[in-house]
Amino acid sequence: MIERFFGEAARDRIEAAVRAAEARTAGQVVAVVVGRSDDYPEAALRGALWLAALAGAAALVVDHWVALSLRELAGVELLGGLLGALAGRYGPPRRVLAGGPRMAAAVRDRALRAFLEHDLHHTSGGTGVLIFASLFEHRAMVLGDHGIHARVGDDAWREAVELLVAGMRRGDPAGGFESAIGSVGARLAEHFPRTPGGPGNELPDALEVERE
Repeated sequence: MIERFFGEAARDRIEAAVRAAEARTAGQVVAVVVGRSDDYPEAALRGALWLAALAGAAALVVDHWVALSLRELAGVELLGGLLGALAGRYGPPRRVLAGGPRMAAAVRDRALRAFLEHDLHHTSGGTGVLIFASLFEHRAMVLGDHGIHARVGDDAWREAVELLVAGMRRGDPAGGFESAIGSVGARLAEHFPRTPGGPGNELPDALEVERE
């Protein structure tokens, strides 16, 4: 999935957007994309239980017209459970079975981990900003370090998150990143304009890609 949306040209555009944003601000922007934020093993279990129950109920209805043995009923439930477990491991069914609140928590945890992994908490002025997208969940987050957060706050990032999510939903996550980076850059330039003699580029500009 990542290779499909983030080829060399797309990565170059995102890196250029980061450089353009940082040319106007003392903030340090890092863009990170992951394939998904969690394995959601409970989705397969829920799928197995729900489809086994539905298959069992359907078999009981059929049993009113065609007598089924206990072995046949058990076989129907087992087949339903296996199909449900498979459905819970892939695509949209996996998202549905994992549930919105669970995915939101997983994306937040993964974004916080990425913030630390990429040293956004180690900038000289506490001005690191993470722009994070998780493709499977179609969710995004923007996190600012203490120096940024004290002046800007989480509400300032809402537009950037909406732009990035919109890009993912229309099948253009790279374009979503470009728009989100531009929005974040404008906010940072307003509160943290670049000044002569300020800190240089402390963090990589290239998109950080992680498949899981």
